[in-house]
Amino acid sequence: MRIICFFIFFLVIGGCKERYNPKPKGYLRFDFEKKIDTKFSIEKCPFYFFAPNYYEFEIKNNKYCWFNLRYLKHGATIHLTYKPIQNDLFKLLEESRNMVYKHTIKADAINEKLYHNKKSNTYGTLYDISGETASSVQFHLTDSTKNFLRGSLYFDVSTNEDSLKPIIDYLRQDILTIMETLVWSN
Repeated sequence: MRIICFFIFFLVIGGCKERYNPKPKGYLRFDFEKKIDTKFSIEKCPFYFFAPNYYEFEIKNNKYCWFNLRYLKHGATIHLTYKPIQNDLFKLLEESRNMVYKHTIKADAINEKLYHNKKSNTYGTLYDISGETASSVQFHLTDSTKNFLRGSLYFDVSTNEDSLKPIIDYLRQDILTIMETLVWSN
């Protein structure tokens, strides 16, 4: 018994002298690809646009012209949904706006920016949603007579606005490119 007590005493005295300090949380470093714009179009969809070539094109529903642009490297997806206007433009605009404002529960702010391009007859709204929300950027585009396109950016990971901010800013530029280069083909 005396030997065991001596052994424990010796371990306590002769143990580590360095105190343990937990490391602070850190965030990942992101390396982004060079943007080379590529034309994206689907045969049955009445539009095309340009976006960087690092997206994987995924058709969700060919009948309704629903598809995704997946950015696998950073687990992000831009969901795009096309609907033809059938005397229901106001309804489509309200549905799009309601989808954005469902995020008000967790959003700190929602900023709307109107967009119009008379040359390509394209009008729309870009929504920047700040806070710990599921989607941080959404938009819709229309020619106001025949076509309506809605898009939203989502991530495959839980939301942390601080750590995702560089990717959100990077992909927001891609969404702006889509909005600026979209051309209706009918």
